[in-house]
Formats: sequence, C-alpha cells, structure tokens
Amino acid sequence: MAKKRSLKAKLTRISRSKQKTDKPIYQRLIGIESKIEYHPFLEDWGNQYQSLLRSALNDRQKGISEINIEKSYQKKYNIQWGWADSLATNASSVFDQLTTGKENQISFLETDLKAGFAKAAENLETLENGYKNPSQQNLRNFNKKLLGVKSKLKRLQRKQQQLLKLKQEERLHICWGSKKLFKAQYNLEENGYSNHEEWLEDWRKKRGGNFYSVGKGSVNGNNPVTKIHHKQDDIFSVTITVPRCYQEIYGQKITLEFEITKQRKHDLLYALESNKPVTVQIFRREHKDNPWYIHLSTYVQAVPYISHKRNGCLGIDLNAESIDLVYVKKDRNLHHTDGKKTLFSWEIPTGTTGQVEAKLRDIVAEIVRIGESYQCPIACEDLDFSKKKATLRHSSKKYNRMFSGFIYDKFRAFLVARAEKYGIEVIFKNPFATSVIGMVKYMAKYGLNSAYAAAMVIARRALGFSERIPRSKEPIIGVCISSPEDKEVQSWGQWGKICKLLREQKLSRHQMFESAKVLEALHDAVSRTRMGKSPPRQGRKVKSASKPVVFSNSKIQGESPMPQNC
Repeated sequence: MAKKRSLKAKLTRISRSKQKTDKPIYQRLIGIESKIEYHPFLEDWGNQYQSLLRSALNDRQKGISEINIEKSYQKKYNIQWGWADSLATNASSVFDQLTTGKENQISFLETDLKAGFAKAAENLETLENGYKNPSQQNLRNFNKKLLGVKSKLKRLQRKQQQLLKLKQEERLHICWGSKKLFKAQYNLEENGYSNHEEWLEDWRKKRGGNFYSVGKGSVNGNNPVTKIHHKQDDIFSVTITVPRCYQEIYGQKITLEFEITKQRKHDLLYALESNKPVTVQIFRREHKDNPWYIHLSTYVQAVPYISHKRNGCLGIDLNAESIDLVYVKKDRNLHHTDGKKTLFSWEIPTGTTGQVEAKLRDIVAEIVRIGESYQCPIACEDLDFSKKKATLRHSSKKYNRMFSGFIYDKFRAFLVARAEKYGIEVIFKNPFATSVIGMVKYMAKYGLNSAYAAAMVIARRALGFSERIPRSKEPIIGVCISSPEDKEVQSWGQWGKICKLLREQKLSRHQMFESAKVLEALHDAVSRTRMGKSPPRQGRKVKSASKPVVFSNSKIQGESPMPQNC
C-alpha cells in the first residue's frame, strides 16, 4: 500500500533536482502562459490529439501499459516517438486522476451515509420522545419534521444505491467536453441551438483544440517535438515537429512566435540555459473569441527560506466568516506594536468563483507580505475537509459556504504557492482542540475573540510549545485525570477529555465564546460525575450505515409507531 502523502507534499511546488551534485539542489515548478499566433495546423492536430488521447485512456483501462501504448501508437497512427510518449503520459495521468477520484468519492459517500443515518436516528428519537410526552412545544410542526426525516432517509437510500453501483463498476467514466454541453443536445431550443448540427459543432470544438508534449532537458529546445527558443528581446518561438500523418499537408516543421515579458521572461531564459525540461501545452480558449495560447511548465531555482522560528510565527485560523491572523513571538507570547496587539482579520470573500479566487489571492499576498516583514513562518491547520464536507452537511449550515465554496482548499493552495515564491515557510499543524484551548487559556488572558485565540494556539504549536492545563483550572477539571500518572503524560489526552465533557453538556458554539460559560459547563460535568449521574442523553448512535431506517406502512422499522396522518 502506497504511503499517504502529507498535505504539504501535495501542495508544494518545490522538489529536489535529479542533477547529481555534492549538495542537493531544490527547484520550483512554475507556469508561463502567453498568446500564440494562429495556424490551421493547431486546429487539425488539436482535434486529432484529443481523439488519440481518448483512445489511449481506453487502452489504459483495458490494462495496456504506458510503454506499450507509446510503442504501438507510433506505427498505428503514424506519429513520432515524442508525440506517442506525450499521449501515453497524458493518458496515464488522466487514468490516475480518475482512479483517485473514484476512491475519494467512495470514501465521501461512506462518510456521508454514516453521518446521515446517525443524524436521522437522532431526529427520530427526538420525535419519538416528543410523541410520548405531548406538549405544545414537542408537537409543534411534528408532521413536517417527520416528513423531513422521511425525505432524508429516502435520499440516503438513493446514495446507498449509488455507492453500491460505484463499487461494482470497474470502468472509470469521464465526459470529454462538459456534462452541461452534453445534456444540451436534448433541449436544443432552451440552450440556444436551432438544430443538432449547431450543437455538434460546439461539441466537437469543446472536445478538441488542445495538445500537449512532455519536456526533456537534454535535447535542443528543451522539448523533443515542441522546441522553445529565444529570438530577441521579449520574443520567443516554438518549433513544432509536425506528426508524420500531417507532413504532406503542413511540411515537417512549423515555427510560431509568442511574447514573454518581465519576470516570466527571466525564468524561461534560466530554464532554457540550465537545460530544464519545458513541457508545452497549446490550447484554444472558447470564451475569449477562440484565441490560441501556449502554456509552458518548467523549473527555476527554489527561493531559500528567509523565515525562521527564532523570529516567532504567524498563526492562521480560518472560520466560516473570517480569516484571522496573529503574530506570536519566539517566547510564545502575543506580539505588541506600539502597545497594540499584532492582529489581522479579513472577511471570507463572496461572489463568483473568479471573484472569490481573486480576493483570496489578495488576502494571501497580504499574509505573505506580513510574514516577509517579520521573517517568520506561517502556521495553518492541517484539516482533512473531505470528511468534514460529508459530515457537516448533516449538522450546522454555518460552514456550508466555506466548504462547498472550496475556499479552504483554494486558500491553502494559494498560500503555499505564494509563500514559496518569497521564501516563507508554511507549517501545517494538527488542529486538535485549538478552539477549546484558545477559549479556556488565552481568550480572557489576552482579551481576544475565539478566532484569534485559536490562531494563537496554532502558532504556539508550530513553535513547538505544548498546551498544559492552566493551574487555576486544575481543581475544576481534576476529575478528568483518572490517576496520578496521567498528570505526567502529554496534555492532549486531558484536553480530549475536556472536549468530551463539553460535548456531553451540549454547550453551543456561541456559549463557548465566554470563558465563564465554559468553566461553568465543566463544573456541572464534574458535579454530575461525582454524584454518579450520567451526562445529558445524546442521540442514538448508528453502528453501521448498511442497515438504514426504512418507512413501511406508516411505521419505522426499529422505532415506535408514528401518527398515521403525517
């Protein structure tokens, strides 16, 4: 089984160069994009390349290896080795992405079903208790709530069937083009088409107009079949080796020019002079009057880190409504400037996808600038949102915008990319109990809100400090420590017990903002434990999602009968 990659490894663009030297050389992957002049060959080969790519993906699903595809396609489709190698590499990349996507979807559905059935069972138990103890409050909107549970169960059962079908299917599915455009053929007039031929023209255009070639640093032009050269000033050229099947029409080679300026020009010149591989993608953009673009992926020297923990650390806490940042000094205390705390906050951006991404980039640029001014690393939570997205949809809707809007994933990716460009280290730390620790220890002490307090815990954790139980709180939570030996172990276990007690007390989020409320809830939990009373009853737990609750003849299997007039 392959070792699971860390979040930093997934997001970083820095890698170790394969060049053999006394000291390891680190390089950073960059992308350079520019408009390119039009040539009819781009249209023909772009459509043909995409057709061959779809065939190569089908062969990969049949079990044919990448090497065999590379060898067989040269003779079968009359193309050079460089193009066959690019096709095989591209098809394998798509195949791996589809495989990973299917595994992630199965995991997401399993988590979603487990949380969904548990929530449905909890709601049913609440309704059953209200039916047994009728009162105006318990019976308010009773039928509506019961129908809501029934609808939820039916939706979960449909997802169960979807999960079973997904596990049984061996073939990986992909829509080359877009699902929206594919479905438009069944409603032509509603989608602005007068006939099927008009739709077919757009469909073919959407599925073509794109080809790709893998770079190789040891050859002239840093690419076997799309060679890149510098001509003069800001002008570069790409010399495309025409596939043998098109040489009778377009000749053996086609040279096209494009312009690269400023820093991107210097990066590309460095890559060409240092024999770095330059991977080339030439494509058409339909939404901009169909101009053609060239995208170059290559490597430059990685910027050495200028940040160090001796200068402290910036801690980030991402909430449903804001992104909050604090600066903690190396002595683990909050930094002050002119008597004011060093705190920053930004609202979660809203708008279209493009607007949200643009605003997030601006926020990330400001955060990195702050880190650059203090020359300190940036600490962020290492959260797995694949499971969070599946479970939180069955609880609070507060975080829906943050999760469904992919803000957290985009924010982390933008932060790592920007920070590496300026030599600032990004550290991801375990987010365990950051909010509770911050509210219990630092909110009242430093006069912070819960978000800043959590960000302070993250920064301190990145600096290597542990969070011990405050001495003033030990008498209240002493019951959490079952034996004297527990006092000597890492405090995480103790904080875990505190979090559990707070959950049992059903303390709402807004109540946890007040330190006095938290201590009062802990005191009540301790009193119940000492008196031998059980905590407030929780919702019934469902051990497995394989046995869902099913409605039958106005009754629920495994539950008490409900009113039949629902």
